Amino acid sequence: MTSERPNPLDPPRETAGEIVPVEAEPVVLDRVTRRIEPIDHQSLRTKRPSHEQITALIEALGDTGHPFHAEAVDELVALGSIVIPALCRAIRPDQPWLMVYRAAEVAGRIRDGRATGALIQALRHPNSNVRWSVVRALAQIGDVRALLELRRVAQQDQGRTSWGESIAGTALSALSELRRNSVWGQSIELAKNAAVAVLMIVALVLAYSVISRLRSELELFGQVIPGQTQVPQFTLPTSAVVPTRVRPTAVPLTLTQPTRQASLAPTTPIMTTNLITGTVLQDANVRPIPDTNNQPIGRLAQGDEVVFQARTPGGEWYLVSLGALRGPNSRIGSSDGTGWVNSSLLTAPGAELPVRESPPTATPEATATPEATAIPEATATTTP
Repeated sequence: MTSERPNPLDPPRETAGEIVPVEAEPVVLDRVTRRIEPIDHQSLRTKRPSHEQITALIEALGDTGHPFHAEAVDELVALGSIVIPALCRAIRPDQPWLMVYRAAEVAGRIRDGRATGALIQALRHPNSNVRWSVVRALAQIGDVRALLELRRVAQQDQGRTSWGESIAGTALSALSELRRNSVWGQSIELAKNAAVAVLMIVALVLAYSVISRLRSELELFGQVIPGQTQVPQFTLPTSAVVPTRVRPTAVPLTLTQPTRQASLAPTTPIMTTNLITGTVLQDANVRPIPDTNNQPIGRLAQGDEVVFQARTPGGEWYLVSLGALRGPNSRIGSSDGTGWVNSSLLTAPGAELPVRESPPTATPEATATPEATAIPEATATTTP
């Protein structure tokens, strides 16, 4: 019968009340003697431990019957980064769960980034206790290479440890710690804050632009001239065709004349019964005589109401005065408040007008009025 070779790390066997020493080679006995002696952490800083010592400690991690099982974690942590290569060989999904569990604990306490790759692979271990320990170790090491796998565990791993800890919840905590402690995570947070600040600035600029535009529109709407009843003023586009205004009969409209217009009131009263009114189709100059070779004495705005007084024999010109509905800048600077406007710029009168054979010439006072500003020549070709 072949005798089994004894384990050099096993304690002596007792038979029939006597102690039988374990037979072993001198080199092995010497190695065991060095291992059994308590490890002096101060001497480890100056003396490199042997490969056999490290291997024995790692094997003791997963063997509950090993005499050094209880202190194996602390002793491996005391050895430091020198044990990382051996730990990486032990941290594999195919290893016993207790060994991988405690080896991950050692790697997390040493905090050496060389163990990150093996720990990421161990996140696929079938035992939930192992995955929980690996997640904690990755959080302690703080290697950003584990962010994607930790995010996957936080979203997909529904397992719990034998004492009830959630793997996904632990992974979420590890992600928060990694983002808070890593330079890369801090850079992402700074980039997010900068993006939010830029978006806020853009939103404020757009809001200010919209408010300024709305304010300018409101200032143009409902302008009131001092001494005049408040009537909303509407600016119509030059290309629009303004229909003839129909004056209401049920409630007559009474407007207070502006102060400037009151000073230009005609000296000769104009009959207010059976008025023949029309509308200005586009901005037009008012002439002292029915001809364009003279200085304008006034100007009419598109949409103004005019009162027809007379016409030339051919109907090319109309003698008009301002009606009740007018723009704030419309005026006729003659002594009687009338002037000649080309018929193409006005709507046709609704009744027959008297013919004025010999229109009076413009007086020096009318032509010299500084407020009568002519429309530029480029416009005057189409606006007599």
